[in-house]
Amino acid sequence: MITVFLRSLTQHWGGTLIAVIVSGYDGDGAAALCDIKDVGGITIAQRLDTAGQPDMPASAIASGCIDYVLSPEAIAATIIRIARGALTDHGC
Repeated sequence: MITVFLRSLTQHWGGTLIAVIVSGYDGDGAAALCDIKDVGGITIAQRLDTAGQPDMPASAIASGCIDYVLSPEAIAATIIRIARGALTDHGC
């Protein structure tokens, strides 16, 4: 379901997209991450060593469409920096 949701955002949202994939089972969502990047969005995955269940972030990282791989604390700080316009380079 998250894949459908993320792809829908790329088709119907006019603003900047930030997709964050965190701890969870399966790889749902990974397939849509390249779509997010294709429309100029930013993608973030949780660092595997900080995830209670690393399947989702591992699938996201394996997609090759992740800009940042961060701890939960760093995810929050990075989103704040993006919102403030402090990041112009998408990291990777």
